[in-house]
Amino acid sequence: MNKFIISESEKQRILNMHKSSSSRHYLNEATMAPEPVFDGEPLEFGVLFEEGSSKLPTPGKAEVVTYLKKQLKSSLPTIIKFIDSGTLPKFITINVGTSSTGTPKQNRIVAQARINAGIDMIELAFNELGKETGEVVSQEFIQKFLTTNTDYSYEPTKLAKIFDRTTSKSKQSERFLVFEIKPIKTMGKEWKQISSIADDIEEAISSWFGDYVNVDENGVASAICKCETYSDIEDLDTELNSLGGLQYVINRAITDGLTAMGSDTEERIKIKNCLNKASNRSGKGDVADIAGDKLTITGI
Repeated sequence: MNKFIISESEKQRILNMHKSSSSRHYLNEATMAPEPVFDGEPLEFGVLFEEGSSKLPTPGKAEVVTYLKKQLKSSLPTIIKFIDSGTLPKFITINVGTSSTGTPKQNRIVAQARINAGIDMIELAFNELGKETGEVVSQEFIQKFLTTNTDYSYEPTKLAKIFDRTTSKSKQSERFLVFEIKPIKTMGKEWKQISSIADDIEEAISSWFGDYVNVDENGVASAICKCETYSDIEDLDTELNSLGGLQYVINRAITDGLTAMGSDTEERIKIKNCLNKASNRSGKGDVADIAGDKLTITGI
């Protein structure tokens, strides 16, 4: 029978890894789940109006509705999945402007009419999308999107007060309606996937000589970069709680200067960029930064 002998310290290291891994498995799939996040850059589409008008010619209106339908279609599966969750972000923005010809009161009325025209075209786009897919979104949920998941903004004329509004030539570029659609998709890791990432990190920081000795810095960075959303970052931090948390593990593993694997500055920057990319998908902005030879994570 073949036998092999390991040292007492190595046996203890293996037992500690197993203990740490086992102690992490108290979170369930209800607390770790995908979420709706922004997918890529916002898509903008705008139209210009005649003075005092909020109406577009029929061909122009049809073109806008077709464009909006196309942009909303990619987000529909995520919208359907999270409609009752309260987590859908604001993915529509309607911006309008007015020129200098009208009085402030008149322009306010025209601006609201242009916002209403934008709302009308969003409704038409959802209806046209329903005709295409065979599943028509109800008016009550369209209204929900337009109140809960839509931002509105108004830009009055930039004509300086020194000029006479009644005689100065107005600019058509100020009489606009611009739609901004932020595509959303479902992203984020399930419990087993987060646990697997944590296991990969533990493996990267462990060696025959003990933890944080001869660390595989690239392995640590690559594992962390599997996080897709801000929730993933929070969940991974919780999974690594027994080791001190995500920030602690990173700063123990990614040390300043030269290591057995070479300079680890590159890995620290890689981790920062990956964490910020994930948090920005969730609309949280940047959460990771580098101060000297340490990486900081805000909010966890």
